Amino acid sequence: MSNPHVLHVAGMQSCGFYKRVTSCLSSLSVLFPNRLKVVEHDFGDRTKFREWLVDDGFRNHFSESAGKEHSVSPIVWFGKSATEETNGKTPDPADIEKYLGGHDAALDWCREFMQPAKGPWNRVEATMVEDGHVADHSYDYDLVVIGGGSGGMAAAKEAATLGAKVALCDFVKPSPHGTTWGLGGTCVNVGCIPK
Repeated sequence: MSNPHVLHVAGMQSCGFYKRVTSCLSSLSVLFPNRLKVVEHDFGDRTKFREWLVDDGFRNHFSESAGKEHSVSPIVWFGKSATEETNGKTPDPADIEKYLGGHDAALDWCREFMQPAKGPWNRVEATMVEDGHVADHSYDYDLVVIGGGSGGMAAAKEAATLGAKVALCDFVKPSPHGTTWGLGGTCVNVGCIPK
């Protein structure tokens, strides 16, 4: 197994973008502890953050030109290592591996990180098995769905969208008050999302 990605996030707690990025990355590191480590650097307020990033010249240690120009919270970069001692401490410029960017670039990276893995899975494409179906059959319907709940409705609608002649059968005893339900099942009619 390869070493995990180490992402450093620096910003200030009062910045909503910093909070969003640290929340997203921290959640991913909890889900994938062997693939991602996150090191947070909270500078408390804007003045301290800008002093560290711009005035003290931390951003000048990035090899990428965009990193050298970065001046807003948050700033995110890949590091070479992560230990418990580095979390919350002033970042070490010697640990910089590669500049990632700010809020948008970090969230884009998260989306890419969550994409399904690509690899030589040798999966065989699904193919239709000959089942004897002919378009000119003597039946009234191509598909009969029993049950008009959310699953039955979804199946019937999708089959009809694909051109099948569909019958949907559903029966519900009236309630003591004499009301009757339409299609959709318990959830739609009297459950968590009633009409």
